[in-house]
Amino acid sequence: MLVVDNRFYNCYTFFLLGHHDHDKLHYRWDLVEFERNKAKYGQVLKDLKDHCQLSIEFRDTDHLVHPGTDVVFDASHGHGFSTSYKKRTGQQTNTDHHQEA
Repeated sequence: MLVVDNRFYNCYTFFLLGHHDHDKLHYRWDLVEFERNKAKYGQVLKDLKDHCQLSIEFRDTDHLVHPGTDVVFDASHGHGFSTSYKKRTGQQTNTDHHQEA
């Protein structure tokens, strides 16, 4: 199971993951998504732990790890059609560095 604290959309999202093959995700199902509310988050997490024994991976969008190069096509993660990313004010992407050089 994957739990994401998504600060971009101000919500928590819980996913059920399928399997990985050479670090590529092959299946992912959205279980629940709700507004960032610590009390509700704590209750949902407690209920899940009480009723299943799945391992849980936590991610936070405030601590993203850049893959090394900008992703422009990734059909395995739902980016097969469009990857037009919007930069935050003052943020540079890896591509910006190459264009300035």
